Amino acid sequence: MEPTIKLVNLTKYYGKQRGIENLSININPGVISGFLGPNGAGKTTTIRCLLGILRPTSGQIKVFGREIANWSSEVALKENIGYLPGEFDLYRHFTVKGILDYFASLRKRPAKLRHNLVDVFELDETRNVSQLSKGNKQKVGLIQALMHDPDLLILDEPSVGLDPLMQQRLYQVLKEFRERGKTIFFSSHNLAEVQKICDEVAVIKEGFLVTHDLIEQLSQHVHQKVILTMKEPVESLLSQIPLISHFEQLQMNGDGYRYSIYTKSAKPNFSDLFHSLRQQTILNVVISEPSLEDYFLQYYKED
Repeated sequence: MEPTIKLVNLTKYYGKQRGIENLSININPGVISGFLGPNGAGKTTTIRCLLGILRPTSGQIKVFGREIANWSSEVALKENIGYLPGEFDLYRHFTVKGILDYFASLRKRPAKLRHNLVDVFELDETRNVSQLSKGNKQKVGLIQALMHDPDLLILDEPSVGLDPLMQQRLYQVLKEFRERGKTIFFSSHNLAEVQKICDEVAVIKEGFLVTHDLIEQLSQHVHQKVILTMKEPVESLLSQIPLISHFEQLQMNGDGYRYSIYTKSAKPNFSDLFHSLRQQTILNVVISEPSLEDYFLQYYKED
């Protein structure tokens, strides 16, 4: 299968300052792919190089199987891409209808999804752009990116400013795009959001790719977390149990002593833990499934 997006050793420097270096990622059709990293990690630089807004220092970019050397000559290819920038602003003198008419006029492809999306996001087209809240401006940005039914969506923080109901509607729209074989590549700071709707995730730090894997595969690399409530303090005992990587004592409550315990593997044998504590009084145990947030924080803490 030819990847929709193929980046090979993509590098961008701003003078002597590194933006991204040797970034290689393949994103296949029919996939929602999340792009994670802290501020300054290189997410927006990657997206801008991919779209031709920035010229990379070196490396190869392929979109829909075509190598892109000069984006200015690839107008027809851009017709099939929907893009929402992270800092989205609008001409204030337009109405919502007027600005969407303007965006539609920039493409030869018909904006066939426009009216349905306006209904889905409950957007009033008669209002002036200057009167819109941040959330409603974000809706306009999403609609302009989606309304011509592109095969590739590149979205920079798409849910910013949306209330929980509109976030859920956005997720449903993106899933429907995926079901029709579209490719969605978006950056986000919202780890729960990425875990909820993405098939895979790429993590970037300081311009370098940390990992790129399926969501379910990443959970196999996360230490299992256990919240344990004991009647008596057991720090010395926990420090001697081999399967425990590390632990911390949480604030003591009236019911006992609480500990947050991290194991050395994603699938530990908990019978060893409870056997070691057999002579102690266990008041409560909570074993949580590893999350993308656990993976993300675990990696950065260990690094």
